[in-house]
Amino acid sequence: MSRRAFTLIELMVSIALTVIVVLFLYKALATQEISNKVLAKNATSLHQTDQIFELLYRDFLESNETKIATTFSKDYNILYLATKNSLHDIPVAHVVYYVNAKDKTLVRIESAYPIKLPVDLEKIKYIFADPLIKKITKFRVFQTQQTNNQKRRELLPGEAPKPQKNLEKSAKKYLIFIKNQQNSVLFEAGKIY
Repeated sequence: MSRRAFTLIELMVSIALTVIVVLFLYKALATQEISNKVLAKNATSLHQTDQIFELLYRDFLESNETKIATTFSKDYNILYLATKNSLHDIPVAHVVYYVNAKDKTLVRIESAYPIKLPVDLEKIKYIFADPLIKKITKFRVFQTQQTNNQKRRELLPGEAPKPQKNLEKSAKKYLIFIKNQQNSVLFEAGKIY
């Protein structure tokens, strides 16, 4: 006598195993979906960070005037630039990078006229403000190589003085340190004159 049907116990075991496998696959898909969202968010954040540093680099590269000022805290600087790089189609843009004291956002201000902080309310219609990075804990700008008319930095113990470079060509290089709650970045920008 051959057996052609499954017993009730065999059917119940197969259904239970199928349910367990389906639940396991559902949980795996849910975990993968969460992982994909995190990766997409990180990729977007990295892309935005790259765009901000490209903007900073182009501002420095096409600038003919740079000034660094201190602010309400030793953790923040204000960076003044006169540059040909403009987000708002200004031939020679006056740009200021500063951290808003209230919400700690790095802001890029651009105008056709020199900008002095705090901004006059009369000139506010001629100024474009672009928020760049939120929750900034540090924004510092350091000049790494002095120009010919400034003193050179003090030599470190055991360091030999560097030979004088061509006086007609000088380089201005800046280190920009940006730190927020998630990460910190040290960025070099500059221009050779």
